[in-house]
Amino acid sequence: MTTSFFALRAVGFAFGAAALLLSAGCADNNKSVVSGTVLVDGQPLANGTIQFFPSDGNGQTGAAGVTDGKYTANAGVGDMKVIITGIKVVGKIKQYDTPDSPTVDDVRELLPDKYNKNTELTATLKPGPNAGVDFDLKSK
Repeated sequence: MTTSFFALRAVGFAFGAAALLLSAGCADNNKSVVSGTVLVDGQPLANGTIQFFPSDGNGQTGAAGVTDGKYTANAGVGDMKVIITGIKVVGKIKQYDTPDSPTVDDVRELLPDKYNKNTELTATLKPGPNAGVDFDLKSK
């Protein structure tokens, strides 16, 4: 009986490992790694964010920071709405209403609403790597 118990455990382990490998393979079909550049008026966006949302509302979203015009994000696959924000430092403000309060950057949105609040940007992502998903935006 001991031999069959160990044999059954080995078979169960093999089936479990196979199921895990199969499910991992299937999951990769629903994921992408997207990278590219974001230009504003022909110049790299210094600081901002990029977000990917499935157009139909179903699936994995993705987001990343944009630094010196470059980004890399993990996202889902398919047709995506893309939201890009640009951060512009316009000064310093006090963090608290006290005389010795530390200051923080006062930031404003650099980009028009058509790239974020009312986005018109889209991308179609396939499983795996998606390099060169670039955006050339206008500040006005």
